[in-house]
Amino acid sequence: MTAPSIQLANITVRFGAVTALEDISLALPPGERIAVIGENGAGKSTLMRVLFGLLQPDSGELRLEGSATRFSSPRAAINAGIGMVQQHFELIAPFTVTENIILGSEPCHGMQINLPEAHAQIQRLAEESGLAVDPRARVEELSVAAQQRVEILKALYRKARVLILDEPTATLAPPETRDLWAATRRLTALGVTVVFITHKLSEVMAHADSVTVLRRGKHILTAKTSETTTQELAVAMVGSSREEGQRSGERASEGAGLTLHNLTVRNDRGVVALENLTLSVAPGEIMGVAGVDGSGQTELIEVIVGLRQPESGTIERGGKEAAIGFIPEDRHRHGVVQSFSLAENIVLGRHRETSFRGVGGVMKKNALREFLAECVATFDVRGAEQPSAPMHSLSGGNQQKLVLARELSKNPRVIVASQPTRGLDFAATAFVHERLREAADNGAAVLVQSLDLSEVLTLSDRVAVLLEGKLVGVVDRAEATEERIGALMTGAHGVEL
Repeated sequence: MTAPSIQLANITVRFGAVTALEDISLALPPGERIAVIGENGAGKSTLMRVLFGLLQPDSGELRLEGSATRFSSPRAAINAGIGMVQQHFELIAPFTVTENIILGSEPCHGMQINLPEAHAQIQRLAEESGLAVDPRARVEELSVAAQQRVEILKALYRKARVLILDEPTATLAPPETRDLWAATRRLTALGVTVVFITHKLSEVMAHADSVTVLRRGKHILTAKTSETTTQELAVAMVGSSREEGQRSGERASEGAGLTLHNLTVRNDRGVVALENLTLSVAPGEIMGVAGVDGSGQTELIEVIVGLRQPESGTIERGGKEAAIGFIPEDRHRHGVVQSFSLAENIVLGRHRETSFRGVGGVMKKNALREFLAECVATFDVRGAEQPSAPMHSLSGGNQQKLVLARELSKNPRVIVASQPTRGLDFAATAFVHERLREAADNGAAVLVQSLDLSEVLTLSDRVAVLLEGKLVGVVDRAEATEERIGALMTGAHGVEL
C-alpha cells in the first residue's frame, strides 16, 4: 500500500478576479501524516480539490513519482491512488455500508453483483485499517463517526494510497476522535499518506509529522511538527497570536429564559430520543450540552427551535414575543440556501419585516445591501463583497459567519447554537465565542451544543450531559473537567453528580 510520491508545484487558482491560490508548492512524502492549516478562506480546501481533480489550476502542475501529470477528474485522481473524504459525506442513507462502498466499483460475476465477496473484502479492510464497521448495516442507522469510517473505507476499497481528510474531527466526540487518529497511525504504518485539514493546533502537534500553513492563498510555512510550536503556527496563520478570554463571573438578568419541562421526543424512526427531560437556561447564562454523538442532541435542538414536535412536555422560549436565534449544525440544510444570493440569505427569516419588504411585497434592494454590508463588516465575512453572489461562492467558514451575523442581529432573547464553530479556524472560533458571550452578557439565554468538549468547557457556565436520551448530570463550570464530563458522557461508574 506504499503511497506514491506526489508534489504540487507552483499551483495558482483564480476565480474571476479573485486569486484563491498563488504559486503554492507542497510535497507529500509516502507514509506520513501531513497537516494543512490556515484561516477560513486561506485556500486549504481549494488546494486539496486540485489534488483530487475537482478543480483545474490556472497554472502549475502535479508531479506523480517525478513526472508531470494532471487529474482531469476525481476518477483520474482515484485511479492514481488518491482518495478524499470531505466535510459533508456523500453517502446514500438507505443503502448498506457495502452498497455505498462498492457503488461504481462493484465486484461482479457475470451480470450479478457478488455481495458476499464485497462483504468479505470490506471486513478485511476494516480489520486491517482499524476502522470498525458492520458491512451489512444501513448508513441511515449509523452515527456520524461510523459514516466517516465508511467514507474512508470507500477510498481504501478503491486502493487509495493518499488519503485526504477535510476537518475529520469536526463532528466527533473525544473517544471517536481518538479512534480516528489511531486508524490514521495504522494506515501510515501500512504506507498510506494521510493529508488532513484542521483548525485545531493541538491536533496538528499531536498527530502530524509535518505541517503547511496557508494564509490568504499564499504559502507561509512548512515545518516538521517536532521543530515548531503552536505559537509559531498561530502567528503564521493570522500574523499575530490571539488569546481567547473567559467570562469573568456569573451574569444575572431579568426576564424569561429557556425552560424545558418533562420533554419526551421521538426521532425520525419513531424511537424515543429524549426521555422526560427537564432543563432550564437562565437569562444571561450559557448552558453547554455534551454527549457522545447520537445521545439526543440533534432532537433536543430541533424541538427547541420548532423543527420537531415533542411527544409530551412543554417548552418556554423567552416569552411569547421573544426572538430566537438559531445557529444550526448543518448550515446547508437549515441555515442557508446555496443558490440564493448573499443579500437574500442575510434576511432569511426576516424577509417579511417592513424594513426589508416594501409595497406589494417587493424586497428593498438597497436595504438588503446595506444590512449585508453591515453584517459583513461586523463579522469579518470574507469574499462577500458582491450582494448578488450566490451563497455557495463563500467558503464554509464564511457561510457560518454570515449565519451567525444574521441570527445575532435580531437581538434574540434565546440563542440555540449547534456546533457553532464547526469548520472555523481558531481566530474565527474565538470571535464566535466572544459574540456568544456578549449575547449572554446582554441577557440572552444561550444553549450551545457541541461535540468538541473543549468548546463546551470553554464557553459554558454549566454543562448538561446527555446519555442515550437522558439527562445524566448538570455540572457547574468550576467542577466541569474533561475527565468528569467524559465519564458522564460514557456512563462510567462511580461518578458523583
